[in-house]
Amino acid sequence: MIRLRNNPVLNRELRGRIRGNRPLIILVVYLTLIASVTLLVYAAASDSFSGAFNDPEAGRRIGKAIFLTVMTASLIQVCVITPSLTAGAISGEKERQTYDLLITTLLSPLQIALGKLVSALAFALLLIAAALPMAGLSFLFGGVTGTEFVIGALGLIVTAICYATIGLFWSTVMRTTLSATVVAQGTIIGVQLLLPFLLVVTTILTSQFSDNVLFIYGVGLLVSFHPFMALGVTAGLLAEGENPIWFTVPSTQGDLPLPSPWIPYVFISLALTIFFLILTLRMLKPVQYNLTRARSKKQGSASDAA
Repeated sequence: MIRLRNNPVLNRELRGRIRGNRPLIILVVYLTLIASVTLLVYAAASDSFSGAFNDPEAGRRIGKAIFLTVMTASLIQVCVITPSLTAGAISGEKERQTYDLLITTLLSPLQIALGKLVSALAFALLLIAAALPMAGLSFLFGGVTGTEFVIGALGLIVTAICYATIGLFWSTVMRTTLSATVVAQGTIIGVQLLLPFLLVVTTILTSQFSDNVLFIYGVGLLVSFHPFMALGVTAGLLAEGENPIWFTVPSTQGDLPLPSPWIPYVFISLALTIFFLILTLRMLKPVQYNLTRARSKKQGSASDAA
């Protein structure tokens, strides 16, 4: 197998992504939006504590507000931008009529998929890395620990990898970049809206079993599928002084130990990444499948003619 750094698809995609003004424009707009929201939050938080300069908690609360704002804004833009970066990876080849040439090369489907995926992730990780220094401003005010910063950055990276793979999968399924982008974004938005709805409905219908073991673990698992809920609950637990690895929930059978939501979220995201990557690899073999069917049909027609 060709090494990833020598992958011709990766090299071509990376060169194509850094050419022109589009990457610079995206980066500037991305940072401008996050910086603007952060500045507004800082101004609002400063006004709320303007009369309490002697309050030792004022700086910590401002730092916490800045950190949560930057991480939330970054996560929103990762959910929006990352699928779009890979939605045109394969469908664009189909539109340019170069798809057949690509899959008939000596490159394996895995090399093609990784070349497309890593090139998009490189730009997505650049956006994340560019936003992290603004989140680091919270350390100047206090109220945020290094553990929270690492968990937040890890959540952004894992989300970007998972959603980029979903966009790549739909790019292999759809014929045009527009349709692939719409379906990929629709999938992400649908998941973001459906899971909270299911959580609310489940909580209402089974409120009398809120102390049951199955209910507690079921709700914990449902929360772990959603990036905003998993990372948000984790931030709340850390703010209350809970352990970053696990916490306990009271139930009818005593205190139940549960892993911190960010841990199952990371494993679930990686499992979904592998799942959609496998589906993508299967979709990148249509020529071999059609060629086999064509040969079988040819042999069948020859036998009928004889």
